[in-house]
Amino acid sequence: FPLRHAAWTTTPGTGGSVSRSLSSSSRPTSTVAVMMAARVAWLFTMWAAAMAGTQPDLKGAFDPAAAAPPGPGSLSWSPIDQLLTESIAQGAFPGCVAAVADDIEGILYLKAFGNFTYEVPPPLSPEAVDGVAVNVDTPYDVASLTKVIATTSAAMVLYQRSLLDLDTKIADPTLLGPLFGANGKDEVTVRHLLLHNAGFPPDPQPNYWDPAFGCPATVMEPSPPEVFTCQKQIYDSLLNQGLDRPVNTEYVYSDLSMITLMYVIGTVSATHGLTTDRDLRTDCMMGSAEGQLESGASQCHYEAFVRNYVLNSHPNGHPTGHPNGHPNGHRNDHLDGHTDASPTRTSPSRSSSSSSSSPASSSSPASSTSAAWESGFLPPANSWSLVPPTWNDTLASSSIYPSAGPPYRNRVMQGQASDGNAYANG
Repeated sequence: FPLRHAAWTTTPGTGGSVSRSLSSSSRPTSTVAVMMAARVAWLFTMWAAAMAGTQPDLKGAFDPAAAAPPGPGSLSWSPIDQLLTESIAQGAFPGCVAAVADDIEGILYLKAFGNFTYEVPPPLSPEAVDGVAVNVDTPYDVASLTKVIATTSAAMVLYQRSLLDLDTKIADPTLLGPLFGANGKDEVTVRHLLLHNAGFPPDPQPNYWDPAFGCPATVMEPSPPEVFTCQKQIYDSLLNQGLDRPVNTEYVYSDLSMITLMYVIGTVSATHGLTTDRDLRTDCMMGSAEGQLESGASQCHYEAFVRNYVLNSHPNGHPTGHPNGHPNGHRNDHLDGHTDASPTRTSPSRSSSSSSSSPASSSSPASSTSAAWESGFLPPANSWSLVPPTWNDTLASSSIYPSAGPPYRNRVMQGQASDGNAYANG
C-alpha cells in the first residue's frame, strides 16, 4: 500500500453516508481499507476471548514465533484471505488492500480483494458494468489516519529535533501568536492538541462546508470546487474559536485539535526555513495574502513539510528525492543542526508589513500536480478514477442517512477529500 497515498485530508473523514448501491455500510469505502488485516483479526480474537472468559489459541497463522523456520513462506495467510473474502460477501466493504510487514522481512503479505463498489459502476467509470477491481496499488482516501500518518508524525519529527516543545502554548509568539488566545484558549498547548483535551468541541460550528459559514465556493453550482479561496476565513475562524470545556479536563476527540496542529507545524517549518515558497503548492499559496502565515499560508507549509520530511523522508529525517537530500538542492542540516534558515533559504513573513525578496522567494514554487501526488493530499484530476469512491454526497443519500446532514457536493465523491471541512479548506 503506497505510503505516498496515505494522507489526503488535513481533517478526518467523519463516517460515510453511502447508499446501499455503493456499499451496504454507512461507512465510506476509504475507512475500511484493511492495511493491517492480521493485527485486526488478532485483536478481534483477543476481544472475543476476553468476552467469553477464555484463553484464545494464538498459535499458527497469527503467531510468527510459532513458525519454524521464520520467514514469509512459513506463515499461512489463508485465515486472512477467508476473513476479508467473507467480509466483502457480507457487505462490510466492497474491496480492500491488505498488507502485513515488519522491519526484518519487509512485506510479508500483500493482497487485493474485491471491487471499488457494490452493484453499480463507480461514477468516474460508468462503462465498468462489471465493476472496477481493486489492485495492490489502489490508493484510498484514509481519512482520519491522516492524523497519525501525517500530522502526529510531523509533530514527532519536529519534537525529536528540538524544534517543537510539547508544553509551549499555542498563543506563544513563536507559534500562532496571542490572537489564538481569544475565547479562553490562551492555556492550550501542543500537548493538549495531541491528547485531544484542549477543550475544543468535536467540530467547528458551523462547519466550514456549511453555507452559514460563508466560504466563497460553497454557493457555486452545481457543486463547489475544492479550492483554497476560504483559507484566510477558516484560519481567522480558528483563532476566534471558543472552547466547550476547560483546558486539560476531558478527552474529546476533536478535528479542531488537529486542524490547529496543522497550522502549528506549518508555522514552525516556515520560521525555521525547513520549507519556503519554492516548496509550496502554487494553488495553496494563492489562497493566502502574499503567503503570510497569518492568512493561513501555514497550511501550505504543513503540506510541504509532510511531503518532504514525513512521507518522502530518509530515515535520518532528511527529505529524499531531491538534490543533496533536500528540496531544491539546499543543504540538509536544518533538522540535524536545529538551525534557522541558511542564507539560501528564507522564511515567509509573519506580518503583512514585511516581505521576502531573496532568490528563494523569486523562484518557481512547487508544481501543483507533482506536489499533490507526492503527498497524496490532492491527487490530480486525471487520477481520480483510480481511487475508490468514498461518499454518496447527494440528496438521495441524505434521505437515507439524515444524520449526515444536507448534501454539500451533490455528487458521489471519488478521488477528492471526502471530509467536507477538509474539502472546503482546499
